[in-house]
Formats: sequence, C-alpha cells, structure tokens
Amino acid sequence: AFKGKNIVFETRQLVKSNGTLYREVFLNPTFDVNQHVVEVVAISHDITERKVNELKALEQSAKLNAIFESGDQLMWTVSKTKNLTSFNQNYSNAVSELYNYTPTINLQSYNETDAIDPFWNDSYQDAFKGKKVEFFLEKNTLKGETIIRQIILSPIKDLENNIIEVSGIAFDITKNKKNEEKISQSLKEKEILLKEVHHRVKNNMQVISSILNLQSSYVTDEYALSLLKECQNRIKSMAYIHESLYQTKNFEGVNFTEYLSTLSKNLIHTYSVNSKKVKLVLNLSDLFLNLDLSIPCGLIINEIISNSLKYAFTNRMDGIIFVNLAIENEIVRIEVGDNGVGIPEHVDIKQTQTLGLQLVDTLIEQIDGTLELDRTNGTKFIIKFKI
Repeated sequence: AFKGKNIVFETRQLVKSNGTLYREVFLNPTFDVNQHVVEVVAISHDITERKVNELKALEQSAKLNAIFESGDQLMWTVSKTKNLTSFNQNYSNAVSELYNYTPTINLQSYNETDAIDPFWNDSYQDAFKGKKVEFFLEKNTLKGETIIRQIILSPIKDLENNIIEVSGIAFDITKNKKNEEKISQSLKEKEILLKEVHHRVKNNMQVISSILNLQSSYVTDEYALSLLKECQNRIKSMAYIHESLYQTKNFEGVNFTEYLSTLSKNLIHTYSVNSKKVKLVLNLSDLFLNLDLSIPCGLIINEIISNSLKYAFTNRMDGIIFVNLAIENEIVRIEVGDNGVGIPEHVDIKQTQTLGLQLVDTLIEQIDGTLELDRTNGTKFIIKFKI
C-alpha cells in the first residue's frame, strides 16, 4: 500500500464468544501533491455472515456434486436450446461408449447432434412443457453390447416457477431386464408343465371312469351297478377340477362357482332325471378356491346331490334340487338340498352306515368345516368353512 497499490484482503480471527470472525480489509494509499504516499487509510468491515453463507453454499455444492457423481446413474441437464449445461462422469463415459466422442458443456446433447432419435426431441419438448417424462431405451454400444436404460426427464424451474432447464437421469436396468426375461420364460415353462400335469391327471381319471363304465356292462346286479356309478361320479368330480385348472391361466385357484354349476348339471344328466320334473336351482356367488379345498368340497356336494337324486323323489318325480353359495367375512356358506321326502328323524348323519354320508363327514373334517342338517321342507345340508 505504501508503494501506491490498493490492497483488499480478508482476515480470519477466532473469538471466544462468537467463534470465528471474518473481516474484509481495504488499504488505500494517500498521496501528497508530488504523488508521494504519505499515509495509508485502512477500512475494515465484518463479513462473517456473508462468509458463513458462502462456506455453507460451498459445502452444499460439494455434497450435491458428490451425489451427482455417486452411483451408477447417468445425470445431465440441458437448456431450452438442448445444450448441455451439466453432466456427470457416467454420462460422459456412456456417450463415449455409444458415439465415440466426449460431450462438452454448452454444446448440444449427443441425442440431438446425431439426429438418430427424433423421439428424444419430443420427450424434451414434453419435459419443457412441465411434464415428467419416463421411458425405456435400448442401445448397442460400439462394442456390440446391448444396454437397456430407464430414462427420467424432469423440468427445472426458477424462483418465479418458469421452466429454465430439463434434468435427465438414466439407470442401467440391463441385468434386471434380462433377469425378468429369464423369470418370465421360467414361469411360462412351469405353467406349461402344470397344465400338462393337470391334463394328464384329468385324462387318467377319465380312463378309470371309462374302465368302470365298461365293467358295468358286465354287471347285472342293480346294487353293484349303482356302486360303480357312484365311483364314476366321484372320479368325474375330481376330474372336473383338473380340467378347470388346465383351462385357466391362474393355478392358484379354481373357479369354484363355475365348477359347482358344471358338477350339479352333470349329476342330473348322469342319473337320467328329467330336467322338467326335477329342477336345478343355483344361487352362486363368485368364488375361487385352491386345490386343497376344491376337491373335498366338490366331493361333498357330489355326495349330497347324488343322495338327493337317488332318494328324495321316490314317491313323486317332480321337485327341486338347490345349491346356494355365499361368502361373508372369509367364511364360505354352502347350502345343498332338496324339497323331497327328507331324511328321517331317527337317522343320525354322524353315525350312518352309508358310505356317501361317511365320506361327507370325513371331508368336512378335512377342510376344517362344520356341517348342519335342516330337515324342514325336505333336506338341506349347510356347510361352513373358512378360506
């Protein structure tokens, strides 16, 4: 300063009460008439608040830069003229791998320069209109490797809510996509295998049913014939389940509503009951059941309807067989019965010697359900179990 120079500098001082104190100091030389420096004027003012804010801004900038450069994602920003305003090292590396050149700030992004992806221009236009744009992009590197990336373009706004730039972030999802394809392929193979299993089980059951049918042609005893027919119906009941699974895309459950309708109609047809005399009334809510519940439930209903068809209308041919299905609070309620002669009061369904009713009792235990019998106006079995 005494040599005639204006000097500006900052000082940093540790103060016990306030911590660090920053000052900005100006030294200005004073000249006489002969332009000799006669004295120096010093002015100092406190810049602690400004300095602290600057340090905070630098610290915040360092953090943001660390985030910008961390991870595997590509990050960049572009202006309204599609010029790059910032990008991280991953972005630069990706451009080199795809286009064999290094991107530069204030030059157009590689997507627009090469003009090979008009889609990019539309995507940027949407982002500059305030939309968040998300899409997937598959590219081949110069080495011939396929890379799949998830791209997200987001508008950047100033303090007055005007869109000034668009930020881009890209994630490499190549491995995820390949794994998804492998899993999808594996699921398709398993689905085909499951369909084939259910198809073969159904066919095997149909073979058994056909054998029983052939055997019945050599049996003249009416009681033996009825036993063979009952066995056939039980096998068919299980075969319908596997046929339903074979035809569906969902192997977690059987369309039990549709199954009940098919089963009950088939039983009436099997017993050759005139549908105009014995009417089938179905009131069924939509229900899907897994295989462990569907098969025993199907057999239970098979036995009850078969019992109605054999014994309920001995004195008269006209009547009603009904099946009601409802679900409430994960409790399934099935009512199956008829308006026929009814089961005599002295018959205990828990102690009966009839194989069909013994099966019903055993299968109810298998599904952890309950069975009630209502003898008013015919016979009505009430089955309840939890899904």
